[in-house]
Amino acid sequence: MRKIKFYIVDVFASHKYEGNQLAVFVDSENQLSPNVMQTIAKEINFAETSFIKENKDDNRFVVKIFTPEHEVPFAGHPSIGTSFIISKFLLPEPKRKLILELAHSDIEISVLQPENIDKSILFMKQSQPEFRETFTHHEVSTELGIDICHLDNSLPIQEISTGLPYIIIPVKNLDAIEKIDLQYSSFQKFLEVRKKYKTNSITGHSTSLFFFTRETYEKENSFNTRMLLLENNKLSEDAATGSANGCLLAYLLRYHDKKITATVEQGFQMGRRSYLYLEGESKNGKYAINIGGQTKLVSEGVWHL
Repeated sequence: MRKIKFYIVDVFASHKYEGNQLAVFVDSENQLSPNVMQTIAKEINFAETSFIKENKDDNRFVVKIFTPEHEVPFAGHPSIGTSFIISKFLLPEPKRKLILELAHSDIEISVLQPENIDKSILFMKQSQPEFRETFTHHEVSTELGIDICHLDNSLPIQEISTGLPYIIIPVKNLDAIEKIDLQYSSFQKFLEVRKKYKTNSITGHSTSLFFFTRETYEKENSFNTRMLLLENNKLSEDAATGSANGCLLAYLLRYHDKKITATVEQGFQMGRRSYLYLEGESKNGKYAINIGGQTKLVSEGVWHL
């Protein structure tokens, strides 16, 4: 019987059993077809599962990322978690820089403490952001069923992508972000009429919603966030979203400050505390988008094919 090695990690976590779960499969012999990878991702049923497909001279690695529903061109916590597994298990010794070849683009990974990979923060440098359409607070409130008093009308609502699209929605405080209670049908309709649902979007993927507020549970953090999405015909929440936080960083660089260092807490409402570190700068129309976090190893095993 053929077998393949896999690992389970918690990404953007300061301790095990926090952050966002990820399964990483080492498929250096390219045994898995896209259909099989999709089946495995559905069986694992995490937000994403990654597959290391090729090692190019211990420096560049070809990686595929699947949700339980489809392959995605880029995702944040799989990029960080996969790089942790590469650094810990696939290299003679960890390096300070890695390149992941993803479907959307190459992603540069920086390892801050290669000599102590279990405690090191890993940063990923995301692609240049695309600033897409804006939305009025009224339409977001009425169509999604969010009390307009909870929205922060001092800031815009805008769709942004660094590889995956998110609508960035500012809210006033923790009470407001905790009271968000979307319905699948209204969320789907909101996306469908704007051609942002998987059945009519140009990418075949649905746009997700990313809410943020400056009020936090822990005073040392800068923002509290929630990411809500439609996946597998249900409304879900993500515990830690590197790609969405990259879009938030781009948003903040455009509308708040040209240089930002911040810590985001996410997943607190789900009981999976996550910490994401944002470092970015906007200069001459170019954006440096860097999102970092720690990864904790949970388990390793053998998958029978």
